[in-house]
Amino acid sequence: MKKPVSFITISAVTLALLASCGFEDPDANDTTNDDTASGNGQLTIANPADITTFDPHNNSVITTSAVLVNVYSKLLKRDEAGEIIPELAESWDTIDDVTWEFQLRDDVTFHNGHPFTAEDVKFSLERVANDTTLQQYATFSQIENVDVVDDHTIQITTAEPDPQLLSRLSTPAASMLPKDYFEEVGADEFFKAPVGTGPFQFESWQQDEAVVLSKYEGYFEGEPNWETVRFSVVPEDSTRVSELLTGGVDIAFNIPTADMERIDNNDGTHMALEPIQRVIQIWLSNEEGEATADPAVREAIDLAIDNQVIIDEILQGSATATRTHITPGNFGADPSLYDTYEYDPERAKEILADAGYEDGVTINMSVNNYYTEMAEVVGGMLADVGITANIELIEQSQFANRLFNGELEEAIFVGWGNDMFDASVLDFFKEEGVAPYTDPEIEQLLEDAAYNMDEEERADQYQQVQQQLAEDRGAVYLFQLQGRYGVSDRLDYKPRLDELYYANEIKLAE
Repeated sequence: MKKPVSFITISAVTLALLASCGFEDPDANDTTNDDTASGNGQLTIANPADITTFDPHNNSVITTSAVLVNVYSKLLKRDEAGEIIPELAESWDTIDDVTWEFQLRDDVTFHNGHPFTAEDVKFSLERVANDTTLQQYATFSQIENVDVVDDHTIQITTAEPDPQLLSRLSTPAASMLPKDYFEEVGADEFFKAPVGTGPFQFESWQQDEAVVLSKYEGYFEGEPNWETVRFSVVPEDSTRVSELLTGGVDIAFNIPTADMERIDNNDGTHMALEPIQRVIQIWLSNEEGEATADPAVREAIDLAIDNQVIIDEILQGSATATRTHITPGNFGADPSLYDTYEYDPERAKEILADAGYEDGVTINMSVNNYYTEMAEVVGGMLADVGITANIELIEQSQFANRLFNGELEEAIFVGWGNDMFDASVLDFFKEEGVAPYTDPEIEQLLEDAAYNMDEEERADQYQQVQQQLAEDRGAVYLFQLQGRYGVSDRLDYKPRLDELYYANEIKLAE
């Protein structure tokens, strides 16, 4: 496989990093569903996996980001429709092709009471842009300088024109940290009890049990909606469903399709289904010596898989077939590759026979165990055309570590998101990226698009990349998922496309 890499763009719940540290019992002051306290009592969200870290610059796991956005703020953020809006920055403008100026709010404080200033922006962005050990380094390495103009004005200079800068600054990885306090206590101590400017402040993290946050009275946008927010870790599907049905949690993520009707028919709960950014896909290596290096094998793999059967039988229709990662609502999307797929098992058999595989061919596939059922169905479809898939199921944190170290097999079954809402997510097909497929023409198109300030040309470059990936099967795309959320009727809640939980946007139903 390829050499170890440090590059990470956007990941999904499939990917997890290592976590450490346990904290006080989160049940000590549990006020679940207690609306008699000031505010709305406690909001409880059940996730199938724990967070991996409180370091937003060293994380690319969406389930972790979904929690961290409540503690930290960014210069910009995306609204529910995916549009970029102000957060800590009030306004911004370009000075020249490589320089942006941002005016900051002057009424923001960190959870420890320290005022938020331009020095904190400089510290935070230069940390993630300069520290090559951080998982989000590659996303921000284009930033060359962050200059303080005054306490509430900063200028960001990029090495080259960067059409994606605003998108970068709106991702959870662009979260602001308090410079003085961070330097005083050091990174290890800081992330045991993190301090941000978000609506909720850290209370406790009991690993593999729960993260508990409490409202920050000094939040710059006004008093938060909830007294506390608890993110419970409930790996077992049946337990998440049971807790929802009995009122123990308000929102349960990743509901099994077999339980959706039961939740909808239950008095007090309902299902909320909304498209999310995550696309299920299989990356295929073209490295010499691998079975998938043969284009015939890659094409046969694609033609052997009936995307719609998986959607209908496993997901009960809660997904849309696709031949690209760049789905509607993302810059550079190619509509011709969405809501479509190619399935022709007889042709797959012919292709293999013509390529000399009369006795079949064997591939090795690394699968995050989160997607076991899907991968096993795919394995059966491949077997039907003469492709034996040796499937290795890997626990989430191990999967992530091995992916980033280039230690996975020639076929990688993965779910990947896109929190920049931009086709630049395809940069993982660059030579330094995490995908095992590379191509010089794709590499050049991605490099050119990265600095192209002409949006029409840039979109065309990304569409060329997608067409070439579809033709050469550098990745076999299966479908864009819908988020399957079980929700208490007491809430007014619509899941977001980016899968983030902005708890302060979640309200009680009227």
